[in-house]
Amino acid sequence: MNSSNCTLWMGNIENWMSYSYLHELLKSANIHPKRITLKNYQTKRGCAFLEFYTREMAKNVLTECNNKIINGIQLKFNWVRSLEQKYNCSKITKFTVSQKIFLYLLFNNSFLLEISINLYHLM
Repeated sequence: MNSSNCTLWMGNIENWMSYSYLHELLKSANIHPKRITLKNYQTKRGCAFLEFYTREMAKNVLTECNNKIINGIQLKFNWVRSLEQKYNCSKITKFTVSQKIFLYLLFNNSFLLEISINLYHLM
Protein backbone atom coordinates (compact mmCIF):
# COMPACT_ATOMS: atom_id res chain seq x y z
CA MET A 1 0.00 0.00 0.00
CA ASN A 2 1.21 3.52 -0.77
CA SER A 3 2.73 5.07 2.37
CA SER A 4 1.39 8.49 1.33
CA ASN A 5 -2.21 7.25 1.03
CA CYS A 6 -4.47 9.56 3.04
CA THR A 7 -7.81 8.17 1.84
CA LEU A 8 -10.12 5.81 3.70
CA TRP A 9 -13.02 3.78 2.34
CA MET A 10 -16.14 4.06 4.50
CA GLY A 11 -18.75 1.35 4.19
CA ASN A 12 -22.19 0.78 5.65
CA ILE A 13 -23.68 3.79 3.82
CA GLU A 14 -27.44 3.41 3.45
CA ASN A 15 -29.04 4.53 0.19
CA TRP A 16 -31.01 7.30 1.97
CA MET A 17 -27.88 8.98 3.37
CA SER A 18 -27.10 12.31 1.74
CA TYR A 19 -23.78 14.11 1.64
CA SER A 20 -24.96 16.58 4.31
CA TYR A 21 -26.18 13.74 6.57
CA LEU A 22 -22.84 11.94 6.21
CA HIS A 23 -20.94 15.17 6.88
CA GLU A 24 -22.93 15.77 10.10
CA LEU A 25 -22.54 12.14 11.17
CA LEU A 26 -18.76 12.36 10.76
CA LYS A 27 -18.68 15.73 12.49
CA SER A 28 -20.53 14.26 15.50
CA ALA A 29 -17.80 11.57 15.69
CA ASN A 30 -15.14 14.32 15.56
CA ILE A 31 -13.99 13.18 12.10
CA HIS A 32 -13.01 16.05 9.81
CA PRO A 33 -11.84 14.90 6.38
CA LYS A 34 -10.45 17.22 3.75
CA ARG A 35 -12.82 15.79 1.11
CA ILE A 36 -15.76 13.38 1.07
CA THR A 37 -16.74 11.47 -2.07
CA LEU A 38 -20.10 9.75 -1.64
CA LYS A 39 -20.92 6.74 -3.81
CA ASN A 40 -24.55 6.10 -3.01
CA TYR A 41 -26.54 3.49 -4.87
CA GLN A 42 -30.33 3.46 -5.03
CA THR A 43 -30.78 -0.30 -4.67
CA LYS A 44 -28.05 -1.28 -2.22
CA ARG A 45 -25.66 0.11 0.35
CA GLY A 46 -23.10 2.53 -0.91
CA CYS A 47 -19.77 3.74 0.33
CA ALA A 48 -17.82 6.93 0.78
CA PHE A 49 -14.20 7.88 0.41
CA LEU A 50 -12.71 10.21 2.98
CA GLU A 51 -9.53 12.03 2.06
CA PHE A 52 -7.57 13.45 5.00
CA TYR A 53 -4.88 16.11 5.16
CA THR A 54 -2.30 13.64 6.45
CA ARG A 55 -1.86 9.88 6.60
CA GLU A 56 -1.63 10.15 10.39
CA MET A 57 -5.13 11.70 10.57
CA ALA A 58 -6.51 8.88 8.43
CA LYS A 59 -4.72 6.27 10.53
CA ASN A 60 -6.17 7.74 13.74
CA VAL A 61 -9.70 7.56 12.32
CA LEU A 62 -9.14 3.97 11.22
CA THR A 63 -7.80 2.84 14.60
CA GLU A 64 -10.08 4.89 16.86
CA CYS A 65 -13.39 4.97 14.96
CA ASN A 66 -13.63 1.72 12.99
CA ASN A 67 -16.77 -0.17 14.12
CA LYS A 68 -17.75 2.72 16.40
CA ILE A 69 -21.52 3.28 16.60
CA ILE A 70 -22.71 6.89 16.17
CA ASN A 71 -26.43 7.72 16.04
CA GLY A 72 -27.20 4.01 15.68
CA ILE A 73 -24.91 3.62 12.64
CA GLN A 74 -21.80 1.45 12.79
CA LEU A 75 -18.90 3.25 11.14
CA LYS A 76 -16.71 1.00 9.00
CA PHE A 77 -13.38 2.15 7.59
CA ASN A 78 -10.50 0.66 5.63
CA TRP A 79 -7.61 1.92 3.53
CA VAL A 80 -8.29 2.63 -0.15
CA ARG A 81 -6.02 0.32 -2.08
CA SER A 82 -6.37 1.52 -5.67
CA LEU A 83 -7.76 4.14 -8.00
CA GLU A 84 -10.32 1.63 -9.27
CA GLN A 85 -11.59 1.04 -5.72
CA LYS A 86 -11.79 4.76 -5.01
CA TYR A 87 -13.87 5.51 -8.07
CA ASN A 88 -15.65 2.15 -8.22
CA CYS A 89 -16.43 2.50 -11.90
CA SER A 90 -16.69 -0.64 -14.02
CA LYS A 91 -15.86 1.34 -17.16
CA ILE A 92 -12.52 2.41 -15.70
CA THR A 93 -11.10 -1.01 -16.60
CA LYS A 94 -11.84 -0.24 -20.25
CA PHE A 95 -9.45 2.72 -20.21
CA THR A 96 -6.28 2.39 -22.22
CA VAL A 97 -2.93 2.35 -20.43
CA SER A 98 -2.33 6.01 -21.31
CA GLN A 99 -5.76 6.97 -19.94
CA LYS A 100 -5.04 5.08 -16.71
CA ILE A 101 -1.70 6.90 -16.39
CA PHE A 102 -3.50 10.20 -16.94
CA LEU A 103 -6.04 9.31 -14.24
CA TYR A 104 -3.26 8.19 -11.91
CA LEU A 105 -1.47 11.53 -12.32
CA LEU A 106 -4.72 13.31 -11.45
CA PHE A 107 -5.34 11.09 -8.41
CA ASN A 108 -4.59 13.92 -5.97
CA ASN A 109 -6.94 16.30 -7.75
CA SER A 110 -10.34 14.62 -7.48
CA PHE A 111 -12.16 17.47 -9.21
CA LEU A 112 -10.26 16.93 -12.46
CA LEU A 113 -10.52 13.17 -12.05
CA GLU A 114 -14.30 13.36 -11.65
CA ILE A 115 -14.45 15.48 -14.83
CA SER A 116 -12.32 12.91 -16.69
CA ILE A 117 -14.56 10.06 -15.59
CA ASN A 118 -17.73 11.99 -16.42
CA LEU A 119 -16.38 12.85 -19.87
CA TYR A 120 -15.60 9.17 -20.44
CA HIS A 121 -19.21 8.28 -19.64
CA LEU A 122 -20.36 10.71 -22.34
CA MET A 123 -18.34 8.88 -25.02
